[in-house]
Amino acid sequence: MKKFSIQNLILFFLIIHIQLAYSNNLSENISKIKLENKNIVHFIKCGGADSILIETNGKYGLIDSSNPYKYIENEVEHVDIDESIGEVNQWVENPDHSVQAVLNYLDFLKIEKLDFILGTHAHSDHIGGIPAIAYKYVNESTKYYYRKYRTTKEDTSQVDWANYKYYLAAIHSMEKKNAKLIDVTNKFYKFNFGDFNLEILNTDIDPDELNLGENQNSIVVLLSYNYKRLLLAADMISKDDKNLKDYLGKIDILKLAHHGYSESSYEFLSTVKPDYVVISNYHIPDYVNQIINYLQDNLKTKIYLTEYISGSSQDVENSAIKLIFNENTGYEFSNTGKEVTPNTDFTGWSQWIDKWTYIKNGKMLKGWQELEWSQGKDWFYFNAEGFSVTGWQNLERNGTVHTFYFLPENCTMVANKCIDIDGKNYCFDENGYLISG
Repeated sequence: MKKFSIQNLILFFLIIHIQLAYSNNLSENISKIKLENKNIVHFIKCGGADSILIETNGKYGLIDSSNPYKYIENEVEHVDIDESIGEVNQWVENPDHSVQAVLNYLDFLKIEKLDFILGTHAHSDHIGGIPAIAYKYVNESTKYYYRKYRTTKEDTSQVDWANYKYYLAAIHSMEKKNAKLIDVTNKFYKFNFGDFNLEILNTDIDPDELNLGENQNSIVVLLSYNYKRLLLAADMISKDDKNLKDYLGKIDILKLAHHGYSESSYEFLSTVKPDYVVISNYHIPDYVNQIINYLQDNLKTKIYLTEYISGSSQDVENSAIKLIFNENTGYEFSNTGKEVTPNTDFTGWSQWIDKWTYIKNGKMLKGWQELEWSQGKDWFYFNAEGFSVTGWQNLERNGTVHTFYFLPENCTMVANKCIDIDGKNYCFDENGYLISG
């Protein structure tokens, strides 16, 4: 049996060490490649606010930054915002409902810098945290996409005048870090970001519409990965989504506008028909039941709410709903929490933009319904989508189609009387059937 000399033993262990080191380095390199080859949209849980992280192959972009938080005031001051801006003091008491949650999440991901930031509009729940973000994650290679501030009806209120201060604070914090400012006002703007294509929409706003408030100024972002499309609707109002709906057509995923607060129109949702909806909020108001009903019952949409995930300052890893894009399956969701469903405790009338619905135990009623209205009961008809009808209608009742008229002002069926309609007299019997006119 051949004996190993001391020199041979040393050489043997040296070879093993080199092989292990090479193997470890190879493993680390493979892991790094896998880490960088990711395309994920993170919907960060930060209360009734927006902050959406775009990750692609080791690069990061942030759309909005949530609310400011009182305990990061010192970090904001480090950015040397000019005193002329005035005090920006709309702090949020809960760190998990503010930019602090965003900072925690970016730290957890070990992000060193952001390649771009986009501020959709000058409300504190969208750009209020940008100075704190800029202090830590922005340098001269960071791009900041924004639109010039335009006075709206909100600026007539002393309370809402802070909108302009937040806008200036965001701009100045970027300037102090030598970021590249890109003004997209009234521009058709597209850019590639890693494996994603981003298209900035809704930047050409009619000045006559500015009496509608700052939400009407929202920058909307269409993100595409191969043939899959995600629309980040910021706080876009119904007047603007109706203008965009035909250009957009069918999309796959929608970040619902204005945290779900009934801003999206029926015409818009029925056109884009999202398979999935994400709502960035900590609650769903009862009057949003009709949107949830419409999406689930009519469009078969699955709905996720950022508040339904477990993330917090004690569980930072789970502080975002993750939308993962890949070559094989297109996309999939991770860490979604439970799906949003209507509040079954709610019953009553609910108005969605210009349409009335009646919610009973969390569900929109359909067909003929006798309901309380004002001083007594009246008959109403709700179409297949759950909306009450008005004007002339040919409808089936008791097995026969008849002509009815529903008052435009309250959707009630005209019965047992004669009324003037467009200068002509029409009479209806006790069942609402047209008998003369």
